[in-house]
Amino acid sequence: MFIFRILFVMLSLGILTSTQAQMQSEPYSRDKITAEAFKIVLTALDLNEKTLNIRYEIRNDSEHDIWILAGTGDSSVDASPLLDDDRTFIIWQKLDVPRLVFSEMFYGRYVRLPAGKIQTESVSLTFPVHLHYNHEVGQKAQDFDYATRLVIEIGYYVGDLPGMIRSILEKAEKNDDGSINDSLRDIKDCFGGLLYFNKQNERLRQRDEEILIPYTGQALKGEQVMRISIDGLLIPFKKKIDLSLERHPPDLTPYERIEIRYQPSMLEYLFPYEGQQNLLSLAETDYLNSEKTLVLDDKKDLRAFAHEVSEGIYASGIIRQRSVAHVVCYNNGERLMSFPIYNDSSIVTEGMYRFFYFEGFPSLRRLTPKIQLIELRIQCAANLKDLWSWLRLYNKIGKYENKYPPPTGWCDAVVRAYESVGRLKEDAKMPFKCPSASIGRCHYAMNPNCKYDSPQDMILLFETKAGWNQHGGPELFTFDSHDPKGGCVLLNDGTVKFNRTTEELQQLRWK
Repeated sequence: MFIFRILFVMLSLGILTSTQAQMQSEPYSRDKITAEAFKIVLTALDLNEKTLNIRYEIRNDSEHDIWILAGTGDSSVDASPLLDDDRTFIIWQKLDVPRLVFSEMFYGRYVRLPAGKIQTESVSLTFPVHLHYNHEVGQKAQDFDYATRLVIEIGYYVGDLPGMIRSILEKAEKNDDGSINDSLRDIKDCFGGLLYFNKQNERLRQRDEEILIPYTGQALKGEQVMRISIDGLLIPFKKKIDLSLERHPPDLTPYERIEIRYQPSMLEYLFPYEGQQNLLSLAETDYLNSEKTLVLDDKKDLRAFAHEVSEGIYASGIIRQRSVAHVVCYNNGERLMSFPIYNDSSIVTEGMYRFFYFEGFPSLRRLTPKIQLIELRIQCAANLKDLWSWLRLYNKIGKYENKYPPPTGWCDAVVRAYESVGRLKEDAKMPFKCPSASIGRCHYAMNPNCKYDSPQDMILLFETKAGWNQHGGPELFTFDSHDPKGGCVLLNDGTVKFNRTTEELQQLRWK
């Protein structure tokens, strides 16, 4: 209790005075312009006897996109705790670290922060902070049980990260005759080549704005680190978690009513990416911004959500919180239990245990009809993005130079590309099917006028009635697959648009 009282006095009202703390934000870069352009800025700090909550902004004040390491795997936004010898508690997430840190292959997930934009995140620490048994602890740090300094470190790349990766892999494959250097060979071996890299990123919901990169043992260069430091703290911790205790996700089956309260709204939680929001109408955006709460009181809906929660896997690590939904459970009008869902991938129970969900919580999109219709549109757009990636890689399959497959056989060519990296034939046909459409093998057609080097805003693929290897012009376009009516078009640069009227369709470039 004495430690907490000291903390409360030092951080009274959540404000650090200049004599009690020093906050600094500095990428590990020798370029002063870069150091000023990419930074973490602390915006709020709140303390009570049980938790330390901090809120910060990741700012991109440059004219270039940056790609921020959000965590490992498909959807997590997390970081690892590390205790240094000078009583520094470090929350860090970076991929350019020595191989000894990791014992097996894993993927880092980077998300795009466009030029001039700000990403808001928060981190909560519950006292005492638990260190997992395999997290790094400095030699001298073994002798004390509290830290006096908090540091957050986040890795990032500047510029077109996906394009940089593709360029490196193209160079490695072009010179794959024994003449490439060891670093290029290591990168190619870790990525598995261009086609396998493309296959791995099909797992993502919005591949324009997120990317999976395998750990390369520091062969891949260019990652920088932005950093913020807060001094004058006392952070108690435990060096080791007792893993012998069995932990389970919360059981929601006894409850008759569950409220899910989105903060700040459904839009940021369910559809956080710019590319997803561009597919929405103004009315849909306003609706999602205004909706804050989802109520589950139907037994079938309650069972579906309870089952998803029960599938959680106990996990360690610090959650960098980008979006949150507060789950509150009731019986007979009495509030009995609550917990937050962070980033649609993790929950933290009232006992402060974290559980991770590989598939997230699909029922939150499925149980509201209006949201489900939007979700189907988002999935349709993701299909077109996957098809675009394979079409752009067609020349890697057939050894062609900058060509799309013939329009008369474009579907067959994409299936062959899938099969070339070990995909089953049935899996290869999945992106051809619009999730909103009726039965059929394929719901997209190719514009035969669009070539590999055609203008970027020319239509390449578009929605149509069911068929295979379909090709043609706007006469094949259908508005009938979605509700409300409309259809997706894929432009030659990979952009997906949703068209709602014939007038909009006629304004697009077909030739």
